[in-house]
Amino acid sequence: MNPKVKPLKNFIEIIYDKFRGIKFGEKSSIEFSLNKETSSDRIDFIISELDHRTVLRFYDAFYSLPPNQEPVPLGDTGAFAEVRKNKNNFEVKLGNHGGYKNGGNWIKISRNDLAERIYKSRHFNGGRIKLESRLIRRQWRKDEGGKVLMEFHHDITDKKPCANTV
Repeated sequence: MNPKVKPLKNFIEIIYDKFRGIKFGEKSSIEFSLNKETSSDRIDFIISELDHRTVLRFYDAFYSLPPNQEPVPLGDTGAFAEVRKNKNNFEVKLGNHGGYKNGGNWIKISRNDLAERIYKSRHFNGGRIKLESRLIRRQWRKDEGGKVLMEFHHDITDKKPCANTV
């Protein structure tokens, strides 16, 4: 595949983003500890940090778990969840083994259901949950060696790690 580099289109997209007030930043993440002792209040705080600039990643140990089976940490039966917030709606995409379940579609989820999924799965997550900067776009750019695919992420430097973060 030999994608075209469109410098004028790239420039216009970046100017338009800046005009809309979007700040670009490095791809970054904040890790919060997540274990048996994590309270529902702590999970509510983590969810409250989710906005249009971030995604939340955790392992849902109970997704499609047969009733007679016990969940396991980061196992085959659960799903790795990526959660985003668009306006006042939460959406989740679930995947495992390098592929997405439900065709990789974003599924609406209520705040209460999200909090419950995280709480139930809290001690199956390898001790952490991640809040990451959300991807804005990818652009092909020219450089000395030919072409390079650039990723532009939201700036989340104002989201400071607080107590109980890893």
